Amino acid sequence: FLFLLVGQDEFSCIVIGRNSIGIYKENEQILEIDSPLLQETTSLISYCPIDDGRRYLVTDDCGKLYLLILESNKHNGSSSTTITDLKLNLLGEISISRYIIYLDNSVAFIGSNFGDSQLIRLLPEPQNGSHLELLESYTNLGPILDMSIIDLERQDRQLVTCSGYAKDSSLRFIRTGIGIHEHASIDLRNIKGIWALKIDNQYDNHLVVAFFDQTRLFHLQNDEIEEIELPAFDFQHQTLFCTNVTSNQYLQITTYSIRLIGNNGQNLLLEWKNENNEITVASSNQTQCVCAIGNELFYFEIGPASLKEISKCQLPYNIACLDITPLNSRDERTNLCVIGLWTQISVWICRLPTLDILHRESLTSDTLPRSVAMITFDGQPYVFVSLADGPIVYYLLDIEHGLLYERKKVPLGTKPTTLTICQHTDLSSTSNNSRTVLFACSDHPSVISSTNNKLVFSSVNLREIVCMCSFNSEYYGPSLTLVTDMGVILGRIDDIQKLHVRSLILGESVKRIAYMDEEKIYIILTQYMDLYQTDNIAPIKKMKELTEQQQQDDAYNSIVVLDQHTHEAHTSVKLLNNEEATSLCVLTFADDPSIPYIAVGTTIVFNDEDVPKCGRLILFRYKNGHMNMVAEKELNDIPYRMLPFQGKLLVSIGTSIRLYKFSLENHELIQLSKTSIECVECLELKVKDDFILTGDLMRSLTVLRYNVDENKFENIAHDPHPQWTKACEFIDDDTFVCAEDGGNIVSCHKNSGSTKEQERNILNELGSYHLGEEINLFRRGCLVTQQTSESAITLETCILMGAISGYIGLLLQLPPTLYKLLMSLQLALAEYVPSVGKIDHGTWRSFDSDGRSNVSSGFVDGDLIETYLDLPKTVQHDLIKDLHGENNVQLNATVEELVKIIEELARIH
Repeated sequence: FLFLLVGQDEFSCIVIGRNSIGIYKENEQILEIDSPLLQETTSLISYCPIDDGRRYLVTDDCGKLYLLILESNKHNGSSSTTITDLKLNLLGEISISRYIIYLDNSVAFIGSNFGDSQLIRLLPEPQNGSHLELLESYTNLGPILDMSIIDLERQDRQLVTCSGYAKDSSLRFIRTGIGIHEHASIDLRNIKGIWALKIDNQYDNHLVVAFFDQTRLFHLQNDEIEEIELPAFDFQHQTLFCTNVTSNQYLQITTYSIRLIGNNGQNLLLEWKNENNEITVASSNQTQCVCAIGNELFYFEIGPASLKEISKCQLPYNIACLDITPLNSRDERTNLCVIGLWTQISVWICRLPTLDILHRESLTSDTLPRSVAMITFDGQPYVFVSLADGPIVYYLLDIEHGLLYERKKVPLGTKPTTLTICQHTDLSSTSNNSRTVLFACSDHPSVISSTNNKLVFSSVNLREIVCMCSFNSEYYGPSLTLVTDMGVILGRIDDIQKLHVRSLILGESVKRIAYMDEEKIYIILTQYMDLYQTDNIAPIKKMKELTEQQQQDDAYNSIVVLDQHTHEAHTSVKLLNNEEATSLCVLTFADDPSIPYIAVGTTIVFNDEDVPKCGRLILFRYKNGHMNMVAEKELNDIPYRMLPFQGKLLVSIGTSIRLYKFSLENHELIQLSKTSIECVECLELKVKDDFILTGDLMRSLTVLRYNVDENKFENIAHDPHPQWTKACEFIDDDTFVCAEDGGNIVSCHKNSGSTKEQERNILNELGSYHLGEEINLFRRGCLVTQQTSESAITLETCILMGAISGYIGLLLQLPPTLYKLLMSLQLALAEYVPSVGKIDHGTWRSFDSDGRSNVSSGFVDGDLIETYLDLPKTVQHDLIKDLHGENNVQLNATVEELVKIIEELARIH
């Protein structure tokens, strides 16, 4: 019930019940609303006042937003009023709300726990049947009921979550890479380079495409692409560089010559060439040009119908790459040139126009440089160098003296990388302001940008990009042309951000998800409830025809198969009346290893039972778009979790763990073994090799081992501390992590090396930590797949965490020396960095649940550690002057070493 005091001169209040609204006045009859909108099934859940308190916004648990109006009469000769009537009007549909706040100017904020939060505007006149306009939507992944990590074909990973509830339920596809939105494509192979030109247009409308022994020119008009030839261009040689230059001219640098072109490509104004040798590499901007012939470097300046050779020099080794891009994108020239050398494997900085050498930076520990680029991010100039085996080395650049400093190395691909500076406009940006980014073309392409003075490396979801260029099209808008081994793609890329989330609205609750790699399908368990259906959202399974009986049911559970790429429903299987799906897995059996099966656990819910007492195990085979049931087995309890285990099916059923094999002859699931341990409810189940980890409702963790010879489960160790377990996972063979309902996580260790049986049978608590989030599940793995060979951090122990609130976190096991160093740094940061609400960091992170309280230990706060990267250099130095570990042992580390470690950790999530 919600109580609102109203009125000034008399005591009265509005009482909002589950499906009723009334005004209660002192010593007067209750005034109740009579509206057909308030049905027996309606549940009003939140409200907020508008204006002077005579109008209220009210929402129900189906996501409907109402306007409650208090009508009143003003007393004669008095300022007091009497409420005479209540009216309720339906405005439209929103996310199922937890909070609603009216801001101003007909704008309200909807805060939702079950779907995306929203910013809406109230409309005086309906549009498309609704009085609401959606201004903004704010992604909310909660509650996360299940999730699965999928390895994609493009070397990346995707996290798929079962999120939301009822009509706001959805699958969320979460990845770290940047997606491509394709506009057009050209079927061309063996491309060596590509450049965009503006010819007689303020927008890019031509593409120069270079091949090994020729060049081709394409004209793009609207959505049409046509190959053309203009008289002044050289099409007989490979183009090394091509661009618009000053005075509406064009510069084409081929292996044969440098050509200055005018009159929209009709006239060759000037040509420079070396009769003896071919040009090997080149770079240009609006008014300057450099090129190399072997180890000779030539510098030119460009003017109206003018191309003057200003200077040249000879370097000790052949030149591999060049760049003279101005560090300020608004400038037409630069006074620095960056050069990469073969043989000596180094990067040189020289002064323009004299070509005097300012700095030499050796790359002796690395492979050959293949591409260089100068670029400014957040006011800081950088020099990037790509290496022949894939990584990128970058430096800070002192533009006054031409010095390179603070070298860092980042892994990208395994093949040579080409660096291209381009302009990017975010799709979600309200303005068309673009920003400069660096595109790294390789077998693992990435976009390098900067956020809050920190470099961000965002992978692009294409298998391999050979080269690229910006293409600001009048028809398509700001775009990119990307060259792959299959041809040229003209398109836009996603906004550059840490995570990208796409939603598939289901129209019904989704509880579990599994992925079958052989068929490239998702299997999901859904619950349809007619109460929550709306005209705007159709249940996902209604893409397939349902029987008349299915359409008449108010509520039922289903197994739905979705295509991985199109997300269309291939088929669905409706469960029995009163049957709820609880668990799901995809597995192959030892006796039939080539065929994947889908196992589903269900429970039968009767209205007169407090706790369900029976269920089913159902085995399906998916083939040619159909689900065929091959076996079922009745159960006497709830199958909470199921997993593949050594070619068999492992299931936690009520208070026990059971193992089943599948008989091909009889098409029957046969029970092989059952645990004899005492449990309350086995809610969680994980496996690693021969070991099984169970999470009990109240009795914490138990480790089992399956004895194949004796065909039974052996109790290895257990946690003696009772706690309300929500999720658990293996960290390694002897270390485990557990989440409990107080927002805490606990790590435990099995003392396998002890000679005493009693010590071996007890799980010792290694650490405890207050996360502040109710973790619902753990999944092994992370969304990042690549690291440097010199990395001290392994991704094998990464564990993703999903919470009721929609929080997704990452756990990572650290080497002992690194743990001690970061823990010492954490203590120093906790004293220096101001905390939210002035809550002491140690107090906030301390374990506290059901009367147990412990100081946080065994866990490092990654969010706090990463704040070290944002501190001024002087503060970074001061914080590590006196780092001590256990027994007050001095820990020696430099700022550069710590920054490198923390940046590497930050790139993992």
